[in-house]
Parts: sequence; C-alpha cells; structure tokens
Amino acid sequence: MGNKIVRVSCWLNFIIFLLFFYCISLTHAEIIAKPGTFDHFQFDVPDVLTAGNEYKIFIIAFDAFGNPVTMPAESLKEYKLTVTGSAMISPSQFKSSEITQSGLAIRFKDEKAEEVVISLYEINSPFPIIEKKIKILPAEISNLNIKVPASAKAGSDFEVWISGKDRFGNVVCKDFEPKDLNLFFKGDVSPQIKEIQYIPESCNVRVKLFSEKIGIFQIEADLLNKKITGKGEKIEILNGPVNSFIVNAPESAVVNEPFDITILAIDKFNNFVKDFATQKEKIIIEAQGKGYIFPSELSSYAFSDGKAKISLRYDRAEDIKIVVKVANDSSIRGESGVVKIVPPKVKRFEIISPETIIAGQKFKIKIIAYNHLDKVMSNYNLYGSTVILKSSGSGTLTPNKVPPSEFINGVATVEVMYDRAEKFNIFATTEEKEIPSREIKIAEEKKIEKPKKKIVEKREVKKAKTKKRIVSKDQILELKNISLVETKNSSSITLFIPNVDKYGGYYPKTKKEGKIMSVSLEVYPVKNKLEAPIKIESDFIKEVSLSEKENKIILNITLKKPLKYRITKKKDELLVEFRRP
Repeated sequence: MGNKIVRVSCWLNFIIFLLFFYCISLTHAEIIAKPGTFDHFQFDVPDVLTAGNEYKIFIIAFDAFGNPVTMPAESLKEYKLTVTGSAMISPSQFKSSEITQSGLAIRFKDEKAEEVVISLYEINSPFPIIEKKIKILPAEISNLNIKVPASAKAGSDFEVWISGKDRFGNVVCKDFEPKDLNLFFKGDVSPQIKEIQYIPESCNVRVKLFSEKIGIFQIEADLLNKKITGKGEKIEILNGPVNSFIVNAPESAVVNEPFDITILAIDKFNNFVKDFATQKEKIIIEAQGKGYIFPSELSSYAFSDGKAKISLRYDRAEDIKIVVKVANDSSIRGESGVVKIVPPKVKRFEIISPETIIAGQKFKIKIIAYNHLDKVMSNYNLYGSTVILKSSGSGTLTPNKVPPSEFINGVATVEVMYDRAEKFNIFATTEEKEIPSREIKIAEEKKIEKPKKKIVEKREVKKAKTKKRIVSKDQILELKNISLVETKNSSSITLFIPNVDKYGGYYPKTKKEGKIMSVSLEVYPVKNKLEAPIKIESDFIKEVSLSEKENKIILNITLKKPLKYRITKKKDELLVEFRRP
C-alpha cells in the first residue's frame, strides 16, 4: 500500500516538472520579424573602379527602415537604366519582379577614365528615381604618349608634351615618374633641351626644345627600369627667313660668253631657305666693275630648295665681283670671289676661197675666226691679232696680212692675188701663235652674185649705221643678248637692248591654231647683234626665232601649249614672261 502511494507521488512530481519546463519554454521562444513594404532603391557600387574591367552593380530595394525587400509580384513595374560617358551597362531594362531581396546584378564596364552618372527611371517617366556618380580610374601605365608639332622654325623654341597612358589611352598619373624619363632623338636633327617641366594638373611633362639646323627627326622616350616606351611623330625643322646669299662663281670667264654661277639663299643659321621660291622676291645682280652684266635681275621663282643656277654674261675684260641682293632689302646680300673676265681667244680659222683663180689677178676670200668654244668670234675686231696668210705653193700671196679691224662679226672678206699658176692651199695664223686653219673651196658656178650682194648689203648697213649714229647715236639700238630663265611655273625671255627704256618701242601679236600658241614681238628701232642663232631648251617654249626688217627685230616664240604672258620694259632690258594659267 505504501509502495503504491510512493509510486503515484513520483509520477505526479514528474508530470508537474514537465508542465513547469513547458511553461518556461513558452515564455522564452524567438520572434521572426519580416521586412516592411517597398520604399526606395539604392545602388551598391564597388569603392574603386578601374578602366577596362567589368564590374557588377547591384540594384537593391529597401523598406522605409533600410531592410532589403523582394519586389512584390502583384505590382509589376518596368524600369530602365541610363549611364553617361563611354560606359556600357547590361541589362538596360528590367521588371520589378526581377529584383529579389539580394538585389539585381547589373554588368558595368568603361574603358575610359572618367566620372559617369548612372540613373534609374520608371518606363515612360522623365524623372530619375535615383542617380549615382561613379568615378573610373585609369588602368596600369602601358606606354608613353608623345605629342609633337608637325613642324617648327629653325632658331625658335617649340614644345613637346609627354604623358603616361594605359592600354585604353587614359592618362595615368599614379605610376608616371617624370624624373625617370629618358629622351632620345633619331634623324637628321639633334635639338637642344632648354627646359623640362612637370604639370601636375594634367600629369604631363612639357619639354621645350630648340634647333638651329633644319631636318626631320623623331623623339623616343622610356622610363628607367621599366619596359615602358613611346615614340612621337616626325618633326620637320624648317628654315628661317632669308638672311644672306652665298654666290659661287668660276675663277675666270670670257668676255660676252655665258658662265654659270650658283646662288644659295641661307638663313642666319646657314640653312638653305627651301621656301624662298614662294616669297616672290626680286633679286638684283650687280657686277663690281665698269662693264655691264646680264641678266641684272632674277626672280625668287628661279630658286629650288634654296638654290638657283643661272648663266651670266659680262661685256668687259676686267676683274669683277658679282653681288646678289634682295631688291626691297639691300642688307640681304652676298658676293662672289674675284672673277677674272678675260678676252676671248681665237681657236682656229676657216678660209672660204674659189676652186680656180687666174694667176696675177685679184680674187676674194673669206676668213672666219672661231673662239675656244668653237663659235664664231664676233668681237675679233676688238680682241684679235693680225692674221698672217700663207700658201702651200711656191708663189707669193699678197697681201699676206689682215688686220683685226677688217673683221665684221667675226668674218673678214679680203681681196688677194697669187702670182703662180699652180695648185696651192691658203692657211691663216697669227703673229703670236700658230693657229690651225681650214680652207673650203667653192666652185665658180656656185660663186654667183649673192655673196657679193651680201657683202654690199653689209657694207651699206655699216655705212647707214655710221650715218645714223652721226645724226643721233641713240636712235638705232642694238640687241646684244637673249637669255632664258625658267622655274617650275614660269619662263622668262630677256632681250638685252641698251637704252630700250628711253628710245625703244614694241608691238606684240598673238596667234592661236588649235592647241598651238605663238607670240610675235616687234621691237624697234633695233639691229640684231647676236653672234649666233638662238638655241633654247625649255619646258614651255617649243621654238624661238629672230628676224630683221627695216630697223626692227621680230622675235617669234612658239609655245608648247597656251600660256599667259606679259611684257615689261626696263632699263636696257625687255622681259617677256610666260606663266601657267
């Protein structure tokens, strides 16, 4: 009985303990708090973004207390994303149901180091819900960028800008140390470095350079102990303005014979002024002597890459210097060394005689003097010596001396007699030196009166000139020389006629036949005193010929194609200039 009571008491105690433990458990249970309703969005963006890398930007929905929420499926809305600058985002549109409690991931990438703004809109709403500024930093330095001018003037400072760039072309400031910068110059020029300055605002190094010499070069740079290099575009150092001329002339030349000189236009650093042809300057050519030099003017068009090669003539035997200067500024000048102008020397004689004569009777022969250039020596009467006539036969030739005064334009016509009936040849030489000669015999039937008429005409002309010079020596002018100067765009024919500006006149005529154009220029009152026919080599002119008629000279110029032309009368010169249209 007692044991049953004890057992019932134990069970009651156990049941009471369980009830007590259950009550305690109910008193300390956890409470689950759920987020509230959607209130606003936020962007979750990494603190640092680097150009060229792809990132995930999260759009998270929050309740009013900042708890992330899942957008309710029953209130379906559509949204769009926009971003400024060069950045790209994906997706750019989404639905509200896509935003979970952990947010919606948006892919973001920008290769440009810049600051952009990403904005979230509801579809069809012009006002953004939220906006976020994002700054993208440059990637690691990859190369050096060198900005250079295309050209610079010799003697003037010019600037070069150097910066570090990443592989996307963004300027890098972080790893760019200007003190580690090395510069190299490759090409025709090695300029001087006048100043190197770092500009922290733009992370650029400014290099100030200077060069006195012209040419083309490139700048290369690298950073010490790093495989980071860069190369700039080519820079051309251009010449400065013309400062003087260098005149290269031969040591000697012959009176009234062409001789070549070379004129070099240089700046103050002795560079060729390669653009001198474009400056449209008139150049004066003078001779320090008592004679006249031709031509006396030159256009800068005649220069090519700062050099001009021209032919000159001088009419007096003396030592001279050739002076070249700019017409508008005589301080820009240059002069040659001494040029010794020497008299022409006879090289050979040519004798024209009949095939048969009668012993003891006079017959006419012509003696033609040729100079060292194998041209007729037209001024033999001024610079020649007495001509000695010799025969190969046993007879006597009289007279056997011909004075230089008998020569007219390099030709002497004399009457001689031979006293023996035999075959013989006539030779001509001088007293001072044995000069070779050649005899040309003319058959009697070919010796018609024409040569006599020519001789008579020449004598009559000579007399007429003498008479006119007695009346007024300036009325009949003389054509002394013709020269041709050409450039890429023009061709100039100059007629040297002393006093043409005072007493001469001219009348041009133009004729066109299809693509052929010719210009006929009458100049009066003028006599032709040229030594030989006109020979030219021209890119513009096909042919030039000269004729005389009643104290006029007629210059006929046939062009290769039609050109514009103008005629200018200057002191002692008549200039005919042809230019491309």
